[in-house]
Amino acid sequence: MNKEKYWIWLSRLGNEIEPIVLKKLLDEYKMPDKIWKLTKTKLKKFGIKQEHVDVILNKKYKENLEVYEKYLLENNIEILTIYDKFYPEKLKHIYDPPIVLYLKGDKNILNNLSLAIIGSRNCSFYGMQVAKDIAKNLSKYEINITSGLARGIDSSAHIVSLSGNGKTVVE
Repeated sequence: MNKEKYWIWLSRLGNEIEPIVLKKLLDEYKMPDKIWKLTKTKLKKFGIKQEHVDVILNKKYKENLEVYEKYLLENNIEILTIYDKFYPEKLKHIYDPPIVLYLKGDKNILNNLSLAIIGSRNCSFYGMQVAKDIAKNLSKYEINITSGLARGIDSSAHIVSLSGNGKTVVE
């Protein structure tokens, strides 16, 4: 099994285990393939709660990893780990950073200055125009627009930014 599959496995655990727990394991064992091999006894000695031990040892998370890997490959999606030099520096220093990011696009922009433009999905015409104006002006200064890409204010800001050759990051 290649190294990416172990990262996929570890990121899947993040649905049930807080990233900070996984980060502590990574700090100790350095790579997910070493965590993959841990026994129940070693996990318990490390101080992992029983419910997290059960998730880590659950075979359902270790199955079909090739399907995920194939999907990523076919859709040109990269795995960016917390150890990667392109991983956003500011994100590394939050209390509970994700250990894996899935990336499609230019990873070189991830550490550029960014601003989140978020707002109502059912926004007024005026609100949408203001969001568009802000995004258009920020893109002139090479400031990334960041949001979850919800319809309304968020998506309007992304669309305008991209139409002006700006850069966007969708979380």
